[in-house]
Amino acid sequence: MGISYEIIVLGTDGYEGKENDWYGDCIIIYNHNNKIMVVYDCGSEQHAERVIEFMSEKEVDKTDIILSHNDSDHFDGILTLIDNGKVEKIFTTLLLKYVDEILDILDNDCRTRDSTKKRILDLYDNIASLEGNNLRDIFIDEDDLPENILFIGPDKETMINTVAKAIKENDIHTKEGTETLVNATSLQIKVLLNNNKNVLLVSDASVENIECDFTEYFYIQLPHHGNMTSADDLFEKINDNVANHVFIVSDNTGTSNGGSDDLMKSEEHKGIVIKNTIDGDIELGLPVFATITNARNDYGICSGL
Repeated sequence: MGISYEIIVLGTDGYEGKENDWYGDCIIIYNHNNKIMVVYDCGSEQHAERVIEFMSEKEVDKTDIILSHNDSDHFDGILTLIDNGKVEKIFTTLLLKYVDEILDILDNDCRTRDSTKKRILDLYDNIASLEGNNLRDIFIDEDDLPENILFIGPDKETMINTVAKAIKENDIHTKEGTETLVNATSLQIKVLLNNNKNVLLVSDASVENIECDFTEYFYIQLPHHGNMTSADDLFEKINDNVANHVFIVSDNTGTSNGGSDDLMKSEEHKGIVIKNTIDGDIELGLPVFATITNARNDYGICSGL
């Protein structure tokens, strides 16, 4: 079986001004035996401070980061972790490595290699600003991820075509379906938990880009902070097996609530098990001897389910 993990999806209980601020996502992935740690996105300084506190408590010196995409509500806290010397490696998509392939898709005589590089740096500025911090390209270096943390999508062709479209539109926030271009290609990962259940983390990915065997997962993150349209699309894609999963919503998005308010109140979703960070941290796969606030056996926490 190899290494397995615990996961904490951070909520915002105790954060000042949490009703109005947009803290974004931050998910801690941790193995207590080997003290291996990965942080999947870190959208605010407040989240980063909690990550540092967790690392101090667990005596973890440095953590790897997986940055799913360029948006600030998944990125901003990473700078705090870097400034505090807590980052070992950052896995994301290093788009300059694919400039020639992107240029081939653009197929425009008015564009040069240098101008295409500049547009990538301008449009994906958060990722570009991380240069010099042990960046790893997920398509090239996925084997460097810790054991049983697997990159599963999107594929490189989808990523490159989406970036080319963003350059043509000159805007990564152009809508494509229910998601923007930058959201659509969020990096998706598979994690094996301590209770032998798998979790699928998808950040803000468009549902059409989530291509996997859903029967392999017990816990599935709903895309884009529980946006109801995206959630319904995912439920439809999973189809008859929806009742076999626990769905996770990371909704730390101030008064907008990412749309998950509608999801949680909807009568048609009453039979679907959904856990939302609006109610506090979500803790998955923790060992049975752990002390967990508000542990719920019906979510497979501390129950060995």
